[in-house]
Amino acid sequence: MMNDKFTYTDPATGYVITQYTKGDIRNAKLYFTTENFAKDDQSFFFRRYLSNLSDHSMADSDLYRCDVASGEYYKVLDSRYKGFAMSREGNYGVVSDASRIYRLDLDDEKLTEIGAFPEVEKGASKIGGKVTGHLTVSKSGLVVYSYWQLNKIFALVVLDPRTGKSEIVHRSDYHLGHTQVCPGDDNTIFYIHETGGDALQRTWMFDIAHGTTRPYYVEQEDEWITHEVWTADGESMLFMKYPHFIMKGSKDGHSFSAITETDKQFLHPGISRDQRFVCADRVVFTRENEQGYAPGVWLIDPVTGAQHELARTGYCKTGEDHPHPSFNRAGNLLYFSKPDVETGVAQVAMIDLTQVDLYRAKAEETKA
Repeated sequence: MMNDKFTYTDPATGYVITQYTKGDIRNAKLYFTTENFAKDDQSFFFRRYLSNLSDHSMADSDLYRCDVASGEYYKVLDSRYKGFAMSREGNYGVVSDASRIYRLDLDDEKLTEIGAFPEVEKGASKIGGKVTGHLTVSKSGLVVYSYWQLNKIFALVVLDPRTGKSEIVHRSDYHLGHTQVCPGDDNTIFYIHETGGDALQRTWMFDIAHGTTRPYYVEQEDEWITHEVWTADGESMLFMKYPHFIMKGSKDGHSFSAITETDKQFLHPGISRDQRFVCADRVVFTRENEQGYAPGVWLIDPVTGAQHELARTGYCKTGEDHPHPSFNRAGNLLYFSKPDVETGVAQVAMIDLTQVDLYRAKAEETKA
């Protein structure tokens, strides 16, 4: 067991922040598009990197689990295992190695193989591939992910853990990524055309039953759509119309609205399970901070669009050092990666939202 937990008062906002890691090694929370907390909210997960390579995609990392109250953390899985994501319904996660997919039960941390990556015939041999992003879990437990085959074709794959069968349901020449199965059904898969930046048409929905794909938010000229995430009920999605608008859209793609607008920047939007609150981060890419705004994490009322600064951070050394904020399951804690002010290397931190007037006021409205 290790324990680096300490608290400090944010000099800009006055709120007490709890930081759980420290040092020169990057410690980063899971991506904001998956649950980061166990079902009882008493523990959370992060990845501890084995080196601080500038190209974070090349750096290996181990999976750690940390107790919210005590701050004690320990390694759960080593760097062979990638793409960890948790079920929204059960107390388990799924993860892969180079060729197989496993279920990690969080009660006893038992790792059980549930299936393998699909293989493609190539001459006399069979070839595999790798997952692009993290795995996702449907309402009934199907494991869904985007997959880059070694023959360079991208695919959407559905694994049924009851049978161990993996099925390729869609193939594409485009780089598919940010794949997220709908939390509310077993049929709808959201995915993107990944360019590493802007795209002509980024967001797509795939219907498993009918084998059809359609654009989600239909982009116009000069619109940059990015960083999408489902609501927990699977009825809507949040995303950025970068850099000024946080948008919300219905699952069917027929209705879209702006939750809030900024003349500065928001990057990654998250939403609490009860949809009472939205969070977002602002990032700075150089220590000199020529962007003209302070990096950090924010709390937003999706009804009024009111924005409230929670904590400041340093600049981001890499994309893996972005704050990527998200809520615990109860919605009273905001968890984020905190780039160090001097080095830009992330550590994991948390703020108790019961300190915040905006959170308390809305909680009282809900009780009334």
